[in-house]
Amino acid sequence: MVSLIERAFSDPARARRACLATAVLLTALRAWFAAALPFTSDEAYFLSWGRNPAWGFYDHPPMIGWWLAALDAISGHRFVLRLPALAAPLGVAAVGWWWLRRHGEALAWTGATLLLLVPLNAWNVAITTDIPLMLFSALAVVLYLRARESGRALDFLLAGLALAGALMSKYFAGLLAIAIFLHSVRRPTRASLIGLAWVVTGALPAALIQIAWNAGNCWPNVMFNLVNRHGDAELSWQTPVLYAVSVLYVLTPAVALRLFGWVGRRHGTPAHAAARIAAGERAAPHAAAVPGTPEERAALRWLAIVPLVIFAALSLVKTIGLHWLASFVLPAVLWFALSAGTRSMARALAVAALIALAHWLLIGALAALPTETFRAWKSYQGLVLTAHADELAQALAPWRGTHAVASDGYSPAATLAYALGEHVIVFGPGTSHARHDDILTDFRALDGRDILIVRRKDVAPGEYEPWFEQVTLRSIEIRGARFHLIDGRGFRYGAYRDGVLDDVRRRYYALPAWLPRGPCYFCDRYFPERACHR
Repeated sequence: MVSLIERAFSDPARARRACLATAVLLTALRAWFAAALPFTSDEAYFLSWGRNPAWGFYDHPPMIGWWLAALDAISGHRFVLRLPALAAPLGVAAVGWWWLRRHGEALAWTGATLLLLVPLNAWNVAITTDIPLMLFSALAVVLYLRARESGRALDFLLAGLALAGALMSKYFAGLLAIAIFLHSVRRPTRASLIGLAWVVTGALPAALIQIAWNAGNCWPNVMFNLVNRHGDAELSWQTPVLYAVSVLYVLTPAVALRLFGWVGRRHGTPAHAAARIAAGERAAPHAAAVPGTPEERAALRWLAIVPLVIFAALSLVKTIGLHWLASFVLPAVLWFALSAGTRSMARALAVAALIALAHWLLIGALAALPTETFRAWKSYQGLVLTAHADELAQALAPWRGTHAVASDGYSPAATLAYALGEHVIVFGPGTSHARHDDILTDFRALDGRDILIVRRKDVAPGEYEPWFEQVTLRSIEIRGARFHLIDGRGFRYGAYRDGVLDDVRRRYYALPAWLPRGPCYFCDRYFPERACHR
């Protein structure tokens, strides 16, 4: 198989056909998946941003909310909303192809194919904050490389503008910004420092927008990303091991092992090919020359490794999500394409293709199974809520129009909101994750209203009585999953403010002293007499 792949990608015309065939096949599969896969809770949550556009949102910058606002104006169908996710791998592969093309058509098409086949690009269709981040980060990387090569101020400025788009998408773009900064200053020259200044000039407006929005809204991004979500952080040997496995998976083993120097580089590398040519040996078709300059290869490796090393340090105390790594795939794969020989690239493509095939076989098998197959799974209620939210929405028809609908967490609230086509309140203390409903919901306006609360967990006796004049408990069953309904009549805002919202204030809005005081939607709304500082 490896020899077959090596031959297929040794000729530019064959490499182009193989890449385009891969793109068409994967896009067709992913298009089917995008149409068939139920809308996930995170996607529904981000859609709520799109339906309430702003300069910022509770836990992330606003880019995906703006994109979804535009798409939702066309159609609220999940396939339409997922179009950027469908296009993102093609866009990243096109960026990689464009940059590698200077080193030969065969190499460019081969690198683009590997970018299409890395696991997250091969199967993911979810529309999340990582989608615009991937695209803008890819552009920032290649524009920065071009700027380093040309030395032109305009190219550095364009790299900064691309970085600004990434920063407006997700704060992990800051890791790429750190990598660019460190690369620019590790061997500083007048040209590199001037170029860095132009990058900063391009990216600075995005940073200022985020600082301004946060300063006027309780610093929610800072509180979520640096304070509230890390209460469970502790040293662990398991999370670094899990992170290492995640890197191997996301980058594919061949790329990850070579990137971190975990495999030898004597055989099949461009340098080895050059040595064999000097000795009069015959080399493989596009291994005959060392592609790229040492500066280019060093920059790519630096831009890939610095963010991954920072994540490695964080993994000592936190679980690093797979999707956190997605935007750093491009520089790693481009470096691999310029550093590995044809044989190594063929092996990498073979392994990536087998991993992609395994994913699609698994997806196909799971799609063929009825939901009830998973009734023994402890998260079965969540699966039913995601896969059959429309059935639950139909069951709630008797309360529609007379009750405000709520749930006890952001995930079920967002999922129900998408199914119902209306805002669903997060009722109760919730968690540190995704408290954007604190911005959207004003409980003062609900005083005296009837509220229907939908939840998966059992209800403790008397749990909701303090917040309502009258409470009736019911339950409904959807495909074997039981959901509890709390029919609360006459909402008592004052009691809820003192019993729930004040605890939320102390837990999630107790701003540290180092954050400047300013407007705070939560405290200004409910506790104007109390400060949101520790």
